[in-house]
Amino acid sequence: MQPDSHLSSEVLRQALDAAPDGIAIIDAGGTIVSVNRMVAQLFEYDHNELIGMSVDLLLPEATRATHAARRAEYEATPRTRAMGSGLDLRARRRSGAEFPVEISLSPLPTDDGLLVVAIIRDVTDRRASEDELRRAHEELTIVDDRERIARDLHDTVIQRLFAVGLSLQGAITRAESDPAVERIQLAIDEIDLTIRDIRSSIFALHTRRDNGESTREELTVIVREATRVLGFEPVLRIDGPIDSVVSEELRAHLLATLRETLSNVTKHAHASDVVVEIFVDGSNVCLVVRDNGVGTENAGTGNGLSNIRERAVAFGGDCVITSPSEGGTQVEWRASVALDTD
Repeated sequence: MQPDSHLSSEVLRQALDAAPDGIAIIDAGGTIVSVNRMVAQLFEYDHNELIGMSVDLLLPEATRATHAARRAEYEATPRTRAMGSGLDLRARRRSGAEFPVEISLSPLPTDDGLLVVAIIRDVTDRRASEDELRRAHEELTIVDDRERIARDLHDTVIQRLFAVGLSLQGAITRAESDPAVERIQLAIDEIDLTIRDIRSSIFALHTRRDNGESTREELTVIVREATRVLGFEPVLRIDGPIDSVVSEELRAHLLATLRETLSNVTKHAHASDVVVEIFVDGSNVCLVVRDNGVGTENAGTGNGLSNIRERAVAFGGDCVITSPSEGGTQVEWRASVALDTD
């Protein structure tokens, strides 16, 4: 094929559908006139459903009025630029789930009026990576602060207390009365106790779990991982002494159950809101996952749900899956923290 040959409309369509980003063409009134395959995939619509739809429906409800005003501004001064530069732009899937996007706009003048080409990129994974990097930086800052505090306590506070204690011991030899000697000795004893307490604090600042992250930390990581797939961050609540009462064996089953449950939500629920609660209730550890998705249809089938139930029963517990009156699905999983399954 020669470089100056005309490409057929079908070849151009295939090229647009092969693009890794969503490409939508919108008229001056905000109506979608053309989309590539990625737009349909990102927003969970069929191709034909998108054609003729208002582009505002692909945005969160709270931003639609503002977007309409900005479209009018762009029509007045059209140019190639990023949309909402410096803003946290979000789009809305058919299910209602929101996800972060970057959008670039280019004007396309035609005989029938101005069209706008919008390049839409889902940046969920990149934002998640940026958040993970930020958290890692914050954790390193905390570690540095702990090390600095420990060093200051050891090098400054303890040394000063030693000096005061030595001075008081020297004063004992010069004391003229037994009550004075007794009071000085009590002060020295208090200094010794304070030094031991400070050393214990220094040790605590340096201490880390020998087996890696705590149960609480690992539960948090699993929920963060689900955020990338769901397109929004589930609400997480952890209450009670999870780290101290959950054995290593039960911990493995608890973590696996949470992963499996969130995986089912991402695959089947089409939810826009998920709440995860983990708490200790008497002799049981409880995991409750609620979503506002399509409900419990087919909830009793599949190896995943069977595995979840078996994990609970193995620890003297149970797993109940219900559809609350307000809709969605609730999975309540319980296991005994006292049962030894060996």
